[in-house]
Amino acid sequence: MNIIHAQSRDSQRWDDYVNAHPEGSPYHRYAWKAAMAQAYGLGCDYYIALDNDDRIAGVMPTAKVPGLARRKLCALPYCDLGAPLADSSSVADALVEAALASAGPGTTLELRASQTTEQADPEPGSKVRMILELPPSADALFEGFKSKHRSQIRKALKNGLTAETGNNERLVDEFHAIYARNMRDLGSPPHSRRWHREIAKCYGDSATVAVVRDGNRAIGAAIVLRAGTRAAIPWASTLREFNHLAPNMLLYWEVLAACIHHGCTQFDFGRSTFGEGTYRFKAQWGARPIPLDWKTVNAVATDSGSRQTICKPIKDSSQRSSKIAALEGLWRRMPVWLSTLTGSLLRRY
Repeated sequence: MNIIHAQSRDSQRWDDYVNAHPEGSPYHRYAWKAAMAQAYGLGCDYYIALDNDDRIAGVMPTAKVPGLARRKLCALPYCDLGAPLADSSSVADALVEAALASAGPGTTLELRASQTTEQADPEPGSKVRMILELPPSADALFEGFKSKHRSQIRKALKNGLTAETGNNERLVDEFHAIYARNMRDLGSPPHSRRWHREIAKCYGDSATVAVVRDGNRAIGAAIVLRAGTRAAIPWASTLREFNHLAPNMLLYWEVLAACIHHGCTQFDFGRSTFGEGTYRFKAQWGARPIPLDWKTVNAVATDSGSRQTICKPIKDSSQRSSKIAALEGLWRRMPVWLSTLTGSLLRRY
């Protein structure tokens, strides 16, 4: 086996492997690397494991995370997943070792992986992905919902809401305006407008932007990314003052229908805390929880001079310190233009 650094000329066969791998996600695609580099200037090392016939046996994306921890890698930042994809566990381990060896002593690698099967009873407060298996047609999906759920989707239409899907700069800018305001209200720094423009540009036909409108005003929007027959929704937002019109229901219905139209068989609603509000919202669409498995990996020298790899799980507590709560409160009081400008500068970190 030979492990090499992926170059731009390898992007197509990289994506072919990701699209075909049963655990491949849209975040593993080469486009995520291009967006990180162009929007935030992140240094990225993408590794390919080749067998004796020069065929890909595994891939692993990593990005150098800027900040005080100068020797920190993440696979991958700004999303839920990014751990190695491989034909076997031994190839995956070799890719991790290669990334640590290339980065040098003292490097910490954060791996964002997930289990592959649903867990019957996740621990309260644990982090999960919410996965929905899609039927062959949108009609079949709609008929599979409970009657109350179908009526909530119809409510949005009866309230006069409309939806548009596509991928162009106008839709991205409408999305970002709603997203930035929602992040301000949540007390969290938003991504830059350029980040979302680069995502839409780099993913091209594999990205869909959905916008829900009340008349001419955009009140809800989302971005969906695809890899093979799998889709994921990294960002979705609605304006709170319009929630009584049920824009969220129409928004998610439109993106699910669009994914089925593009031949997707699985939809990833994204990361949620088991048992909390966003978890329950996603569960009503039929999504099932798959536990996330985030961990840090370090290579340390032993007394004998060899290297030992140490893995530690990342515990993501939902509790907030008083200082963090105070900062979130301050952020919520910012004008949207200021929170967007400041957040765009901070978010890459």
